[in-house]
Amino acid sequence: MPSGLFRLALAASAAFLPAAAMAATSTALSTDANACFATLAVTRSGSLGLPNHAELTPDGHSVLFLRSGPRDTTLHFYRFDLADRSTHELAGGDDAPETLSVEEKARRERARLSLSGITHFDVTPDGKSAIAARGGQLLNVDLASGTATPILGNWIAPRLSPDGKRLLAVRDDDLYAIDISSGDAKRLTKGGSTDFTHGLAEFAAAEELQRADGAWWSPDGKTVLFEEADSRDVEMHYISNPETPQVPPVSFRYPRAGTNNAKLRLGLVSSSGGSPRWVAWDSVAYPYLGRVVWRKDGGLFLVVLNRAQTEEKLLSIDPRTGKSRVVLTETDPAWLDLTPIERSGGFELPYALPDGSFLWAAQRGAQWQLERHRADGALDRVLTTQTTPFLALHDVDPTTHTAVIATNPTRIDSGLVRVDLLTGQTTPVTTEPGQHGAHFTRDLHSAYIQSDSNADGSRATRVMNAAGQPLATLPSVAEPLPFSVHAEFTKAGPLDMDALIVRPDNFRKGARYPVILSVYAGPGFKTVYRTPASYAADQCLANHGYVVVSFDGRGTPGRDHDFERATKNNLIDLPLQDQVDGIQSLGKRYRELDLRHVGVYGWSFGGYFTLMATSRRPDVFSVGVAGAPPVDFADYDTAYTERYLGTPQDDPEGYRKSNVLTYAPQLSVPLLIMHGLTDDNVYFENTMKLTQSLLRAGKPYDLMLLPGTHMLTDPVLRARVDAAREAYFARTLKNTR
Repeated sequence: MPSGLFRLALAASAAFLPAAAMAATSTALSTDANACFATLAVTRSGSLGLPNHAELTPDGHSVLFLRSGPRDTTLHFYRFDLADRSTHELAGGDDAPETLSVEEKARRERARLSLSGITHFDVTPDGKSAIAARGGQLLNVDLASGTATPILGNWIAPRLSPDGKRLLAVRDDDLYAIDISSGDAKRLTKGGSTDFTHGLAEFAAAEELQRADGAWWSPDGKTVLFEEADSRDVEMHYISNPETPQVPPVSFRYPRAGTNNAKLRLGLVSSSGGSPRWVAWDSVAYPYLGRVVWRKDGGLFLVVLNRAQTEEKLLSIDPRTGKSRVVLTETDPAWLDLTPIERSGGFELPYALPDGSFLWAAQRGAQWQLERHRADGALDRVLTTQTTPFLALHDVDPTTHTAVIATNPTRIDSGLVRVDLLTGQTTPVTTEPGQHGAHFTRDLHSAYIQSDSNADGSRATRVMNAAGQPLATLPSVAEPLPFSVHAEFTKAGPLDMDALIVRPDNFRKGARYPVILSVYAGPGFKTVYRTPASYAADQCLANHGYVVVSFDGRGTPGRDHDFERATKNNLIDLPLQDQVDGIQSLGKRYRELDLRHVGVYGWSFGGYFTLMATSRRPDVFSVGVAGAPPVDFADYDTAYTERYLGTPQDDPEGYRKSNVLTYAPQLSVPLLIMHGLTDDNVYFENTMKLTQSLLRAGKPYDLMLLPGTHMLTDPVLRARVDAAREAYFARTLKNTR
């Protein structure tokens, strides 16, 4: 899934809209046309009730999974037995409201977890029990009877030991090892505080590097590796909630571009306690800890990056001494990605093999490739070709010398392929168009879980045998979408960009329709996939009498190396040109697109793009709705911003070109800005600076203040904001025709 900037708004509230739009919004949800907004909000576009986090038990006889109801956000824990296809609830959510610590709220915000109840579980190696997390409570769940025994205390970030008898978990910013049977907790670190944490991933890793963990077991369970993050020199930000002025502001350590990051150390400590041994690596030259991999074969590896993210080193660590050895070094003059597409899943790399070699992935040419390296780091064999772009590693079977990987057979599809690790020969596992992912239980290669979002609009989670043939489909209680999604996938513009067209349900040939660009257009996130179910919200908007379009232009992943890195040092000029080219090329091909009336909307980077589009290209865009927009990237975080722009000190011109405030005084078309007042990712100061700039320039704008952050989930508020957006477009795009 998407970079730190890509976070869809889940709810909103009213504020400062023009009278016509407010009037339209006040009755919007009572009309048939807007009923879809309410339905999509309460069902999360039909995703609530789908099985998720599915895991085969080690014996392969049952599947464990989480699932909410079709119209609620509380996850329950289930067992599905393959023999008789029966489903058994093992544990549910607590009826009482969740009381989460500040640290747990932050972890959920970084992971974009907005569901409650049982949000995580780990299965013991014997398959008899699982440790489930419910808020700050941990439960020991017997998988046969469903009996759930609480583990005393409030804990976050649990990690099960390899033997299934102990847990690592964090309380009050220190790390403990907990004996599951007795409940005894052994404190492994001391001195933890909000600004000096042990066992938790720091902000940059959790938000931008997709590293959620801050503690790791050794394969034998005798040693623990933990992160110590010193954030005391990181700039302090304060967020006050205007709804509760009697409550003091909440403070956050937020590393803005060009300012201090947290200082990291890694400690090795006995799981029974004692003094730590500190891992030796040059954390000044390589301050980002991207990955930690500790497996039975191959030992302990770290992937560390320099601050510019142009160089990374794979380090092998001696757990007895903490000394490090450089295995290989990767460089890129623009930047390095840790994965082909953010949150693409699979095993973290490197993956050590029994003979001492290891699997690694790199983007040395246009595409990512899976490689086999010798123990000294030297390249042994390239396992995937440029025509089979590597996406993720899902399974390695050392007995057959094969691996199952995810690939991109086309730019808008993903599939599964089996690779021979000795020859590189590949065999397709999936052949259907759409998006297909896999999850294998450790050491179980005879069956796996496959998640499908298909080209026909269907979604399913299935149990498959090793050959990719279905054994069972996990039961879903999700509501079907209340309408068909009319998605056409095509190419557009001189660069043949991946493009999406969504036409209204009652589309009439020969009629002309206003066009709305649904946009992201930024690093780390691709918009167009052959998965119609993903575009239910676009279809709902289109059914109000629009054609909705999207494009993947330069700067987005999933195409090739140079296409993605074309926006280095300037985040807007090429993406803006590409989106305009896409709209105009489709307008020439499809006469139903009325290019005299074009709107644009997006969230986070899409909101940023919307501001730039309406300010700089009023000849193309008649109106914009921008959600939670970063305005000046000098106010966004280090790990994301500096990857693409460097620091403000090193490249002030790049920041000026990429700053909305450089162009905001040119605004000449209607603009609605939406922003959460307590957003701790894209701070509200971005919208404050923008509105001040527009006010000084004498430019009118409209503002909708949203309660909370990106994570608001109230379905009524979400439906209201969707209706308000459509009403705003209707006022401009329809009433002037």
